Amino acid sequence: TMRKIAIIPARSGSKGLKDKNIIDLCGKPLMAYSIEAAVQSKAFERVIVSTDSELYGKTAMQYGAKVMYRGEGLSDDNATTFMVLEDLLKRLKWDFDYFVLLQPTSPLRNKNHIAEAIALFESHYNQFDFLVSVKEAEYPSILVKPLDKRQSLKYFDTDFSNYRRQNLKEYSPNGAIFMAKPEAYFNNKHFFGTRSIAYKMSKIDSIDIDDQYDYVFAKTMLSENKRD
Repeated sequence: TMRKIAIIPARSGSKGLKDKNIIDLCGKPLMAYSIEAAVQSKAFERVIVSTDSELYGKTAMQYGAKVMYRGEGLSDDNATTFMVLEDLLKRLKWDFDYFVLLQPTSPLRNKNHIAEAIALFESHYNQFDFLVSVKEAEYPSILVKPLDKRQSLKYFDTDFSNYRRQNLKEYSPNGAIFMAKPEAYFNNKHFFGTRSIAYKMSKIDSIDIDDQYDYVFAKTMLSENKRD
């Protein structure tokens, strides 16, 4: 079997919801859902939470993760995902085939999704270096445009009244699961492109908690489902 590790990035502080990563969601801190999903999948040699906070570190250990504290300069808003992962992977000395990044803001992504995504990635391991989870896009891209400086709709220059959804389905990354072979990630510096395979998830399982609205929605869905 291929050796893999799970990395859960959990920076303290957040602009939208205060202390989002440890906010209580149906009796558990938000990040616990991702840690438990990774641990229960039994797929990983290590489940690591990368954080800048001792409080988050303690929480992570309670739910069965190992903790790695970020280097100086990697805990502010300017630190990119790549910088954080590069620092962590270099310190790990890479004793694994690939890593799986699980963002703590996707509490409905469970152990089954992780297992399915792993099976998909490993069965296409020769053709692909990356995997990214996606959901069907809420709106076709033709309907998503910026407004100009005057707030006019000049970029929407189409008669949308007889607009029909194209037959081509469109997708957007949902932030729940990313996978990468380390060398390929260091070269590419992101998870996308022709060498990246998509793992499709439903709209509900794709809930990504960014603001109060998502939080309330996730609470409703979790209490309705009470899924593992």
